[in-house]
Amino acid sequence: MGDSIDIDDLINDVKRGRIRIPSFQRGFVWDPDRVLYFIDSIYKGFPFGSVLIWTTRNPLKTEKNLGPYRLPDNNPEYPLDYVLDGQQRITSIFGVFQNSLFPEQNGNTYWTNLFFEINSSESVPFKYLEDFQNYDPQKYFPLKYVFDSPNPNIDRLQEI
Repeated sequence: MGDSIDIDDLINDVKRGRIRIPSFQRGFVWDPDRVLYFIDSIYKGFPFGSVLIWTTRNPLKTEKNLGPYRLPDNNPEYPLDYVLDGQQRITSIFGVFQNSLFPEQNGNTYWTNLFFEINSSESVPFKYLEDFQNYDPQKYFPLKYVFDSPNPNIDRLQEI
C-alpha cells in the first residue's frame, strides 16, 4: 500500500508545478457525467482506485497539459511527480476543486462547474449549473470553494 495524499495537497502540488503529465499519456477524455459520479464516489467514501506516480529530478523533454490547464513550472530544486496512471482522476479533482489556474484558450471546462445541492433528496446531490456565476447560494454550494474559499472582505474591498 502506497502513500495517500489529501485533495488540498494534490491541488497545491499541481499549482506548484510538481505534478506533471508525460506526453505519452492520452488527453483528458472524461465526460461531465463521469466527473460528477467520480466526485460523488469521493463524497460517499467509495474506493476509487490508486494513482501511479513516478518521482524524478530529471524532467522529460515533452509533457502535456493537465486537461485544459497549462501546468506551471516546477522549482528545479524539487523533484517532479509524473502521472503514469490516474490522470483522469487527478484532472477531475483539480478542475472541480481549484479556482486559481485558468484553462487554455478554447479549453472546455463546463465539467468543472459542479455544485453541491443543499438539502437535495437525490441520491447524487451534485449538479452542473450552466449559469455558474449566478446561482442561489441558499440552494447550491460551488465545489471550487471547498478548499480555497473566497475572502468576502477582499471581495467587498474590491467593489468599493
